[in-house]
Amino acid sequence: MGARRLFVPADRLSGPTVTLTGADHHHLTIVLRARPGEAVTLFDGAGAEVDARIVRIDGARAELELGARRAGVVAAAPITLLTAVPRGPRMDVLLQKTVEVGVARVVPLITARSVARPEADRRERWASIAREAARQCGRADLPLVEAPMALAEALRRDDWPARRLALFERDGAPGLRAALADQPPAATALLVGPEGGWEDAEREAARASGFLGVSLGPRILRVETAAIVAVALTTAAYGELG
Repeated sequence: MGARRLFVPADRLSGPTVTLTGADHHHLTIVLRARPGEAVTLFDGAGAEVDARIVRIDGARAELELGARRAGVVAAAPITLLTAVPRGPRMDVLLQKTVEVGVARVVPLITARSVARPEADRRERWASIAREAARQCGRADLPLVEAPMALAEALRRDDWPARRLALFERDGAPGLRAALADQPPAATALLVGPEGGWEDAEREAARASGFLGVSLGPRILRVETAAIVAVALTTAAYGELG
């Protein structure tokens, strides 16, 4: 999308103007090359957009005049993605692309066969990637990225959506599209495993926590590929992808 867009928290969009400094000023003036008099769209991360016009720019500040407000693009049914963390930079790709196709919440997992075991401080970088992906793709809501946690800890929690689907390879599980066929849009949790696959005990624990096993077909997909495909198929089933 070509429109100039910036994330600004809702509490800063209540008056007639907003002033941008620091990283926001740099992005507006250096990355987007915006100039006084030009239009910018601001989104608050909670579903609203605000038209803005640049009034003035100096070396450290940019002042924008706020205009019309409207509802922006948000998911009809929020998708929570609980995913094992792939090795290297592939988690960055996973986050970027799943945000583009509509994920609302990402929970990085450490499983028995996980190779990558990131520290909790990775969350800040991942949140930044998710925020930039939301800006780029035209969303008005801001996806939540949680700190990495162990699978067992995640399965003990009870705050996941009631509709819970886990990707289980080669165990006769029904296809994801078939599981969602004729289902109305609803908040959904998707569980994606590591490169080495699930251990039997993990499968049983997921089922005991209410996750229905589903499949993406006969191919063995990388973690990030499986996550992107699963989110895309789910948003398509809910009518958000053509």
